[in-house]
Amino acid sequence: MDILDLVGKTNIAEDLTDEKLGEISSNVCTGYDIDKESRSEWEQKTNDAKKIAKQVWEQKDFPFENAANIKYPLLATSAIQFSARAYPNFVKWPDVVRAVVIGSDPDGMKAGIAERISRHMSYQLLNEMEGWEEDTDKLLSVLPITGLAYKKTWYSPTEGRNVSEYRSAWDVVINYWAKSITTVPRITEEYTLYPNEIEERIRAGLFLDLDYSIPSSAKNETDGEETASTDPDSPHIFLEQHCYIDLDDDGYKEPYIVCVHKDSKQVARIVARYYEDGIIYDGNGKIQRIIPEHYYTKFSFMPSLDGSFYDFGFGALLTPINKTIDTTLNQLIDSGTLYNSNSGFIGKGIQLGRGRGGGDIKFKIGEWKPVGFSGEDLSKNFFPLPVKEPSAVLFNLLGFMVSAGEKLSSVTEILTGQQSNEAERPTTTLARIEQGLMVFSSIHKRLYKAFRAEYKKLFRLNGKYLNPRGYLTILDHPGAAKEDYDYRTCDVVPVADPNETTNTQKLMKAQLWMSMIGQGFNDQEIRKRFAEAMQVSEIEKILDAPPNQPDPKAMIELEKLKLEGLRFQFEVAKYDDERREIASKVQKNIANAISLIAKAEATEIGPQLEMYKTELQAITERFKIGQSAVGAQVTEPQVQQEQIPAGGELGNNQTGMGRMEEQPSDSGSFQDVAGETG
Repeated sequence: MDILDLVGKTNIAEDLTDEKLGEISSNVCTGYDIDKESRSEWEQKTNDAKKIAKQVWEQKDFPFENAANIKYPLLATSAIQFSARAYPNFVKWPDVVRAVVIGSDPDGMKAGIAERISRHMSYQLLNEMEGWEEDTDKLLSVLPITGLAYKKTWYSPTEGRNVSEYRSAWDVVINYWAKSITTVPRITEEYTLYPNEIEERIRAGLFLDLDYSIPSSAKNETDGEETASTDPDSPHIFLEQHCYIDLDDDGYKEPYIVCVHKDSKQVARIVARYYEDGIIYDGNGKIQRIIPEHYYTKFSFMPSLDGSFYDFGFGALLTPINKTIDTTLNQLIDSGTLYNSNSGFIGKGIQLGRGRGGGDIKFKIGEWKPVGFSGEDLSKNFFPLPVKEPSAVLFNLLGFMVSAGEKLSSVTEILTGQQSNEAERPTTTLARIEQGLMVFSSIHKRLYKAFRAEYKKLFRLNGKYLNPRGYLTILDHPGAAKEDYDYRTCDVVPVADPNETTNTQKLMKAQLWMSMIGQGFNDQEIRKRFAEAMQVSEIEKILDAPPNQPDPKAMIELEKLKLEGLRFQFEVAKYDDERREIASKVQKNIANAISLIAKAEATEIGPQLEMYKTELQAITERFKIGQSAVGAQVTEPQVQQEQIPAGGELGNNQTGMGRMEEQPSDSGSFQDVAGETG
């Protein structure tokens, strides 16, 4: 029998002889019995813990009939507190899965693939895979009691989608001393099918057409077995064992899944647990190794203290303390019952009620009964039982045990929303919360690792069975293709942060990041994480909101202001042109005046020259007045003194008074000085 022909075959059992099927069935049942026996002590302890957690009431007749049998909710409170923190941390709608890029990504192509995978797998878990979220909630509620639980992940051809369902630790039987779930030689799951479900599998070719008759065993409340009724619709127990069988007789066992009907011990189905790409050959073409497909993911609460496969939970750790608390509490209640009952003995000298031996006397509140005896006679013939009121020592012991249990389970006042010291500073309270959640943080890291393993199984299944058209329809992205699910491109991890177990921790970190906005970090991502920590729904609508539309009235007023501004600029420009024209005229007049004075100075001597100088000084003073009138916008003409040659003669380019260099004036207050000096 060629193992390549067995890959993808619906039911290999159809090709095997009855003798071979009987051998396989015997090995499956024997291995199941061995593994179940190895964990018998664990089953007993776990069942006790489950009863305590469920607050199961049982009749108790010691030390007297109908004695108190109260179950203190220490274990139940611990499990509820853990689940309440873990569930919202690992199931964050709408994002559950986050894909991370593997290797370099200079062009950002891998980042785009990772973003598409994150959206698609989160959509699968929360929408397509019906019951995944509910099963996860159930797992996180049972896990703290049992210490371990499982998720079974596979592709269902009948439903056309991936399936990842919760499996109880009672239903999945593994040897107590197994090393790991990936190396254990066999894993057996107990599950039930109704007769109609069996018939459906027969017609679909999944099961052999056998006589399954009426089941002789069924599961009871404590996950044991009991004799079933004669009801023909009672469910049948099947054993699905993931094991290794040598079907090609080459001395190497291949991984298969075998389904056996427990009552009749008949093999109903055998299917390969490997793919063709998982067969590894040596240089000579001989099979060197076959990589099996692992369906089960183990969720661990706390590693077992004895090194076994079955991890510890609060059920194993708190059950002894919870039993001690229950005993102490019930003793206090029984003591109070005896003390308040006032029972005792009545001497023969007193006969109350009818009949020779008297009878019971019942009193109502505030009622007195007449009797034919004196008080002294009554006191001599009534002797109460020597009981005491509830012991203060037992009460203190009860408080001590409750405190010890809360410390072990990290369930204290501050972690359940209560605070005994109202004057405590907030920073001190937060530090106490951080310290008190150290136990939960370590457990969350183990859960983070388990969820990552589950998501990797789903990632691999998508790479094999994903419907490309459905993938493109969900994402509505032109680049969405089945090739996105390549393990060499990216990896998948939970969105949850294993270091954050409360909303307070998340909000504190988010606030710290908010203080770093504008310092070179990705401000948009910081705002997104802050909104997530505040548990804001539909974050994208807030962060990617379109700009606010302005008020139409405000727009009209703004346009009016713009028009006024343009008008003002026009007036200023017009004023500047007039100012430059006037300044040009002033410059020309001053130049003419200087030229005339220079000529007169060159030809006139004596008093006439002094008169010219006085006139030039007057021109300068009027220039200063004009400069002041325009707000110091012009510069006073500078007169540069030069030496006059002896004899009063001047050169061609020289004047006796020197040269005046002026800046253009923008003032219109000057008069035509040339006419005055003529």
